[in-house]
Amino acid sequence: MDKVDPEDNLHGAPEWVIEVLSPSNTAAEIFDKEKLCLENGCQEFWVVDSVRRQVRVSTPGGITKTYREGQEIPLRQFGAARLR
Repeated sequence: MDKVDPEDNLHGAPEWVIEVLSPSNTAAEIFDKEKLCLENGCQEFWVVDSVRRQVRVSTPGGITKTYREGQEIPLRQFGAARLR
């Protein structure tokens, strides 16, 4: 927080982004947002699809994995989360 200028906007991306799909989202919009975040410091980009009951997790190294209902999603900073 010491590096944040209160007179300016934050720069970069949060370490963890969770995007929940809605009918108004387009594939291009999600792809562009994921690319932008991962190229600017984000460590994990999640796309939550409640209709398919799955979460797609992407990392800056180009690794993408899809987790389905009942699977645990490893959280490097927080332990693990079970998808319900």
